[in-house]
Formats: sequence, structure tokens, C-alpha cells
Amino acid sequence: MFSTALSAGIDGMESRKVTVEADVSDGLPTFTMVGYLASETREASERVRSALRNSGLLLGVRHITVNLAPASLHKQGSSFDLAIAVALLIASDHLSKEAADGILFIGELGLSGRLNPVRGVLEIVSHAASFGCSMVIVPRQNLSEGSVISGTQVFGAENLVQVVGFLASRTGNLRLLKELDLRLMGDLNPGTLYQETIDLSEIRMIQKEQQKHDFSEIRGQKLLRRAAEVAVSGFHNLLMIGPPGAGKTLTAHCLSTIMPEMTDEEILEVSKIHSIAGTLPAEGLVTVRPYRNPHHTITKAALCGGGMPPVPGEVSLAHRGILFLDEFPEFDRSVIDTLRQPLEERVIRIARVSGNFTFPAGFMLVASMNPCPCGYFPDRSRCSCKASEVRRYLSKISMPLLDRIDLCVEARRIEYEELTSCPPEESSASIRRRVTKAIAIQERRYRGTPFRFNSDLTSDGVKEFCKLSNEEESFMGGIYDSMSLTARSYFRILKVARTIADLAGEQRILPEHLAEAVSFRAVDRKYWEDALEN
Repeated sequence: MFSTALSAGIDGMESRKVTVEADVSDGLPTFTMVGYLASETREASERVRSALRNSGLLLGVRHITVNLAPASLHKQGSSFDLAIAVALLIASDHLSKEAADGILFIGELGLSGRLNPVRGVLEIVSHAASFGCSMVIVPRQNLSEGSVISGTQVFGAENLVQVVGFLASRTGNLRLLKELDLRLMGDLNPGTLYQETIDLSEIRMIQKEQQKHDFSEIRGQKLLRRAAEVAVSGFHNLLMIGPPGAGKTLTAHCLSTIMPEMTDEEILEVSKIHSIAGTLPAEGLVTVRPYRNPHHTITKAALCGGGMPPVPGEVSLAHRGILFLDEFPEFDRSVIDTLRQPLEERVIRIARVSGNFTFPAGFMLVASMNPCPCGYFPDRSRCSCKASEVRRYLSKISMPLLDRIDLCVEARRIEYEELTSCPPEESSASIRRRVTKAIAIQERRYRGTPFRFNSDLTSDGVKEFCKLSNEEESFMGGIYDSMSLTARSYFRILKVARTIADLAGEQRILPEHLAEAVSFRAVDRKYWEDALEN
């Protein structure tokens, strides 16, 4: 007998509908699976056969053929197990064809019949309606993320018996209900499955409480604190350079505490990425902007994404949040230079023999570094590095990459008096109020445009929203020539100045805003030019 059941898989960042076709007939007792399958998908034959037997659902000695269509799509992962089991139960006349109508089945089966969680449920459920399904059954551990999507009924189950009991009750199959071992139903009655309601505000509160640092912990460093506030207010890239122990890493950790709250659309967008990558928190959503801090031994594939099948890398996991690279020059130069394209385009494109994949990469780059191997250049009273060593160390950061960083700020050594006698420093909550006001100004300004933050502006966007008067044009003309700016760095200065003006509540960009923005481009030149001269 022939039957079908619907499932779905993940291809890059997109879910694809997969129709599971099963044919059960008399003949040699074989279990054949076809349809361009990866090895872990092909192994479903053994998982499903054992799960059915250990759930008390016997197929008998039959000739079984399972096809996962379309055959042109490479099927990867174990999310098709549940759909295969249901299709076989229909084909062997345990369930009626109507039992699976309008239902999408997602889940990996253990040998005991237990349903194990899989990746990408949030993305799959969000497209269930377009697949012609009004109901989705997922493993209970994936129920939280699946329940986020409105307009689709999402049910969770712990094992295969619970799913079969639900389907049998749906069509009034009393014969099968009597055959089921009700002890495997757990705390459920036949015909029911688990459901969940998501409380977004509660999840936000839980995840905010996990933030451990606050700007009040940073002593002194007024310039560093100011640069951090400007960077977050416009979502600008930030480089902190200075001696060890100055507070660069602590500042980076504190940045997430002053980031603006994510919109509902951003929460869904970010959560889908983490669902596909398998890094979604237990709450089922990412409601606080991501903060990723990879070690400097990271590979290109881990940073940018890749593998077989291709999965999101750190640049995608940091989407709408912060990618912090500590000890910046210690990263392999060829690895960090791969950031040049995503920093410009906000996406990363990966080409493989199996296809081309596009992953989101709208992150805010934050990096910290010492100015030399010993950490004290250009203070020659403390720095023992040779000029060639300093040049070699700083040259690990290519100028094209440095040109894509909007703000570069020096973290100086903290004096003893600042540590012991300074009044309490401003808290993250106070700074965040100013950031929120600046973000609100940008939201109103860019409503109806493709931009959200000042850093998103294209060259045409800069011309429209960062207009300068004759006085400011003359000022920037002198700066452009004296600092030998590139077109990219010129536009980035204007975008930073726009953010500084927003923080000041000014509609126009004034000379003082431009001067402050330019000062954040002078620090990098100080170190790199000094290294070349010495």
C-alpha cells in the first residue's frame, strides 16, 4: 500500500518542504530509502524500524520502500524520522490516510520510540502554512520555539506512541487505540499532545538577568566610555587599543547592557538563525541582542559559516548584536580579512559545490588589541619591542579592514587615584536611556527606508541624511586632504557625526560633531604611522 506524510528540512537558511512517500508490499523483507540522502538521513531506516517495534507497532515481514521527494534536494539531518514512521503506519493500514492530512511532522526518533529534538524547527514552523499545513507536531523539547509562530497549531510529543494516539483519536481509530501501551502516554490522554504559550516579556526578563557586567564597574576611561556609547547608538564598529589591564575587555562585556531592545521582527529573525545552528536557549527565543566572543584560534568556516551541510558561523550568530574579537592581532590575518565583505554588505555568501548559500551578518564588530607584543608601544620607557616587531604586530590588521572600523579609541593606563577616590561611575541603565533616545530619533528618520541605524546608510543615504552646510563642507575638505582619507572613511566619519548629533538632540550635523567623529579616526593613524616611522 502507498502513503505520504509531510516533513521539511533545512537548506542553508531556508526550510524546504519534503514529501515522505512510503510503499509497503509483500516480498523480500527489505527496507530501502531513496531520494538523494545524506548518511544520517539514510540511517533513519534502522531508527524508525526499531522505534516502531519498541513502541508495540509491528509492520510484519514486508518489503518497504521510502522515498523523500523532491529527489533533486539533498536531504540532510534526522528531522524526517517521525514523518517516515507515520507514512509507514498509514501504508501498513495501522492509520487511515486522513489521519495525517494538513499535518507537518518534525522529529528524530530514538530506538525506544522517544522523540529527540532537531535543529531549525522555528524556521520550518514559520513556513508550515505555505506548505499547506495548519498543524505541526514536533519533539517536546522544540515546542517552545515552535510555539512562537502564530496562526499555526504546534503540538509537542515525547515519544511515537503519543503521536500515534493523537492521530488515531483524530480519526476515531478505536482498534489502534486499544493496541497502544498507555503507559507510554505519560501524563497525556490519547488524543492530546503538549502545547505551550510563549510569554515574551518573561523571557526578556530572564535573559536580561543573565547579564553580569555594568558600566559602573569601569573606573575612569571617559573617552573609552564615550566611544562605546556612540558606537552602540549608531551600531558602529569599534576598535579599542591600549596597554593590558586598561579595561578594554570589560568595556566590551558591558556593551550588551546598553544595547537597544530588539523589535519583535528582530527577535524572530535572530532566533531562527540560532535555531538552525542549534544554539537556541532553553526559553525558545533570543530576546537579548547576541554577544559572541570567539577565541583567536577560530577557523574561517567557524567564523563565516560553512561545513557540510553549511551552517551559520559566528558572524551570523552575532547578527543584530555584537561580535567581539579580543586580542585582535592574534587572530590569523586570513581569517579576520574574511570580515571585509560582510562588514560592507551585512550578509555573507558561501559558494560550495552543493550550491550557493547566503547567511545574514548584520553584526557590530567590536575589537580590542594591545599596540605591540609587550603591550606598551609607543611608550618607549616601558616598551621593549623592536620597531620591526611592532610593525609586524600591527600589520596583522590590514588597512582595508581597519578602514571599515568607524571608531578607534585609546584605552590609557588607569591611575591609582581613579581606582580608589573617584566618585561612582555612571551605570549602564543611565547610558542606555540616552542610547534609546538616539535610536528612537533614527527610527523616526528612517521610517519607510531600508535603513535602521546610522551605520546602515549607503553613500546615497549619507548624501540625503548627513547633509553639511558650507562651513562643515569646508572643514571636512581640509580633513580629507590632511588625513588622506579614503571615500569609505569619509562616509564613515559622516555617519558617526550623525550619531553624535542624534545623541545631542541636534537635527543638523555641527562642526563639533564632525570634530569628535574625526578624533575617533585619528587614534589608529597615531599607532600605525608611529610604527612605520620608528
